[in-house]
Amino acid sequence: MEKNLSSAVFHCVQPAAPQQNADLPSGYGTTESYLLPKDPAWMFLFWEITNATFDYVRGQYGSLLDNSRTIIRLYDITGVNYFDGTNANTHYDMPVVFDAKSWYIHAPQSGRSYIADLGFLTPDGQFIMLTRTNVITLPPGKVSDIIDDQWMSVEGDFMKLLQMSGAEFIGLGASERLHMMDQRWKLSQLPGLGPSSTMSSWTSFALHTAAPAETDDDLWLKADCEIIVYGSASPNAIVTINGKEIQLKDGKFSFRQALPAGANLDLPIHARNPKGDKTRDVHIKAAREQGK
Repeated sequence: MEKNLSSAVFHCVQPAAPQQNADLPSGYGTTESYLLPKDPAWMFLFWEITNATFDYVRGQYGSLLDNSRTIIRLYDITGVNYFDGTNANTHYDMPVVFDAKSWYIHAPQSGRSYIADLGFLTPDGQFIMLTRTNVITLPPGKVSDIIDDQWMSVEGDFMKLLQMSGAEFIGLGASERLHMMDQRWKLSQLPGLGPSSTMSSWTSFALHTAAPAETDDDLWLKADCEIIVYGSASPNAIVTINGKEIQLKDGKFSFRQALPAGANLDLPIHARNPKGDKTRDVHIKAAREQGK
């Protein structure tokens, strides 16, 4: 019995044992730089500039570099599709020591896009670039401007719930009852209403907000609203809204509250230090009137 042997030969190479206590290299032999977002207010820049790059630039500009400053030039390029070095919204210069190889940069403004160059600034104002970073966008670091989000009610899910409940077998007056169930379903999606509300309050609200009476031009209008309370306090402060303690995040807080028609809202905001010997108070009141 013959055996067909493959002509391919596999060599298993034993990897070399790792060196003990080996130091990380001081560089990788390439001129490059990278910009990283740290938080809404800070960026981190690190770089490597090789001797070959310095020699080339000195060969081009000679003694002009002797009296030049070494700087980071930070560009704000928010909304710029392609940055060519001249079309930034604005730029900021800051001194730097190239041998440091890394630098923290305080952002002029959060929520913006930035790119950075490292280079020489000559006495006559000429900028000689050595390396350019990638583009980053910092988070905004503030309460969102979007305050009107509401979850939509999905008609398909509503119809499935009706079928599961056996609604088609209700019998006499089914259309009226289905209309009331539809109103309850949609009201449950509004801020401040939901399963925590009692069925009696649902029924009352649904009856009073049923489809408006038909008019000649079939015109109707619905609206709802809520308020957002936001602010900041000392990082170690204990803050309560209407007696309930809220959590601070970097000294900031936000609070959403439904404001139904006819409501009069009273929100006392109280802050105290851990010892309790210092306090601050803000009182917010809001009322909603809904005309006919």
